[in-house]
Amino acid sequence: MKLTKLIITNFRSCKDLDLDIDDMHVLVGSNNSGKSTVLHALDFLFNPSTRNINDESFWNSDTGLEIRVQGVFTDLTADEIQQLGAYLRPDGSFHMARSAKSIMEAGASSDGNSKTVIGNHCRIPIPTVAWLRQDEINAKNIKLWWDDKENLVVNELSFLSFLDSEKIPKVGEWATKAEEFISANEGEIPTIETWKDNPKGYSGVLTGTLQFFVMIPAVRDVAEESKGTKTSPFGQLLSTVIESVEGQKKDEIEAALLQVANQMNRSGADQRVDSISTAEADLNQYLQEIFSNADLEIEFDIPTLEVLVRAPQIYVNDGFRTSIENKGHGLQRAVIFSIIRRYADLMTENKTRSLVLAIEEPELYMHPQGQRTLRRSLRKIADGNDQIFLSTHSSHMVDVAYFDEIIRLESTRHNSGSSNTTVSKAFQMPMGPMVDDLIARNPRHAGTATPESIRARYSHVYNPHRNEGFFATKVILVEGATEEYSLPIYAEGMGVDFDSLGISVVECGGKSSIDRLYRVFNELGIPCFVVFDYDHGNSDSNIVKTSREILEFIGISTDVPESILVDKNVMCFRTTWESELSEEIPDQSVLTLEAKKALGYKGDSGKPLIARSIALELISRTPAEIPPSIATAIKSAMQVIWTGSCLVVPEIESD
Repeated sequence: MKLTKLIITNFRSCKDLDLDIDDMHVLVGSNNSGKSTVLHALDFLFNPSTRNINDESFWNSDTGLEIRVQGVFTDLTADEIQQLGAYLRPDGSFHMARSAKSIMEAGASSDGNSKTVIGNHCRIPIPTVAWLRQDEINAKNIKLWWDDKENLVVNELSFLSFLDSEKIPKVGEWATKAEEFISANEGEIPTIETWKDNPKGYSGVLTGTLQFFVMIPAVRDVAEESKGTKTSPFGQLLSTVIESVEGQKKDEIEAALLQVANQMNRSGADQRVDSISTAEADLNQYLQEIFSNADLEIEFDIPTLEVLVRAPQIYVNDGFRTSIENKGHGLQRAVIFSIIRRYADLMTENKTRSLVLAIEEPELYMHPQGQRTLRRSLRKIADGNDQIFLSTHSSHMVDVAYFDEIIRLESTRHNSGSSNTTVSKAFQMPMGPMVDDLIARNPRHAGTATPESIRARYSHVYNPHRNEGFFATKVILVEGATEEYSLPIYAEGMGVDFDSLGISVVECGGKSSIDRLYRVFNELGIPCFVVFDYDHGNSDSNIVKTSREILEFIGISTDVPESILVDKNVMCFRTTWESELSEEIPDQSVLTLEAKKALGYKGDSGKPLIARSIALELISRTPAEIPPSIATAIKSAMQVIWTGSCLVVPEIESD
């Protein structure tokens, strides 16, 4: 079983959110954009509880609304099909929902106490005709149908002939025959899908059949997590371990504990330690001088095997052996991950249930190398039979090559009279549209474009700095390091702080990757501004060809710019950055020589650092000297807006 669709309605900031679900998803977005809401919605779907629902759980705190979280599941196993057979759709998928309503307590006034009621729902097909629906079959309706029995026909199939009765059937007989009629004519009876609320026994079926869900919040106490209580993951893990101990070994352990008890307590008679017996006898002698009939007994509480399991202590030796509570937060969080994973294995391995693991900010307290290692570990889990969801603020936890696993959330505020509401919106970029876009733009790829080939095309553009774009409000895509180093400096000289505005300057490693990164960021709802050299006059025709393709891709004339082109979403230098800016920086040649001397460069080497040095010199002057075209481009980049998908939809051939 795999979750393939998640629909969240009226839950926290999610008024109406529809997500396509795959094996692994990374939730990104600014604070309060809805990342945690999605994870908690998953928790509600799999583990509904009134304890986790309060007034603030309802969208806009409107308790008159109904919270509803829907899930669509596919790839069911034979056992799951058997368990859920009555609730499956014609295509074999399972569509269910959990709901939460706030209702007034019986007899309470309008401002009195309310309680939350959880609902369980399944979406199933039912016949379009009422006389085949189980919830419509009753004595009154049967009489009406029987009076018009010649019309008990659907899709030219006669139910009257199937009944084969001359007298009006009773309710039970009609209901049974209706089920048999539908089964005998499977696929021939027109149906519509509808929600069925709280079917009898349905909640128990869900508990034993749905995927096993575990959530690790951003803040979790390792001391609580490592307790051996009956309800904690670690306690249940240890209990199962003890239960799996072979009979003979278990008897040996219990015999050893009994021997300890006999040596410590009076019940051991002559096996008892002499010093304990002597101390007890001396105490009794003194006591009986006052109370002659009193008998004092020293008894030690010797734990059973089950009691021992409830009081473990975890030690970690990372060069210095101490209790886990005394280790750093990063190591503590790693221990929590280990406990939860092993607990999940325990819960799924014997029940053939897959795992859904949700983690809030897994990068907390971890250095970059540890974050990348953790991501690979989670990716490996997702490549199996399980599903992973995580929210993150770290560029090390995302990968451009896995753009399809990213869900970017964005919250928008709406003013309605005297009240303000917040609504979360989600952006996704499934693999299918990317394959279609490549084929539509380049028909020669029709036979070779696959998800694997698309991922390979993007894999080489991965690095944590480029991944920073996933967390930006706007992205400036630049061809190389020259623009990457210089633009933020010129912006600073204009009094513009890119970081505070959420603007990232992303170096693409050459113009050939600009369109790829543009697609990824744009499809995730992030406005993009592009800066590159047209390279007019370059002897390599492929370089100029790529320039024309970029301009065409972003909707600009592909003609050679007459000078520096600055438009609403692009800055293009006719030749190169250095050549074109020389007209706007009168002393560029002098500044270049000074920078080369300071940096120790000769010839044409060190262009990015030279450009950076020139930018620093220009903004240090009073007033700061910003090349006019650069200033215009920075202003345009700050104002760039998202205008929708840039993907090409393939044309559908008509018959």
